[in-house]
Amino acid sequence: MVAAREPLWQQAGELPVMSGLKVDERELLLTTVVRAVPDVREPGAEPSLWPFWAAMAVTILFVGTVFSPWALYWGSVPVAIALIGWFWPRSARRDA
Repeated sequence: MVAAREPLWQQAGELPVMSGLKVDERELLLTTVVRAVPDVREPGAEPSLWPFWAAMAVTILFVGTVFSPWALYWGSVPVAIALIGWFWPRSARRDA
């Protein structure tokens, strides 16, 4: 729990380490809102190129809108494709 305005400067000793997460898979530790007590282990996202393509599409969209308002319409198509590809549901992982 945070007890000071600069908790890393006020910390005496070493920082606490969380154990219990898998080391061979990506996992996120979700905590409760008020007490920050570990609550759920959530599987992390797999590596993907979709975030890169979404960033490139948004960059081209923003730069294009500087030169023409039509770039907003034409540039939204690649952004939509990249975001759909990024957030498209994947098949569930098999627990071995």
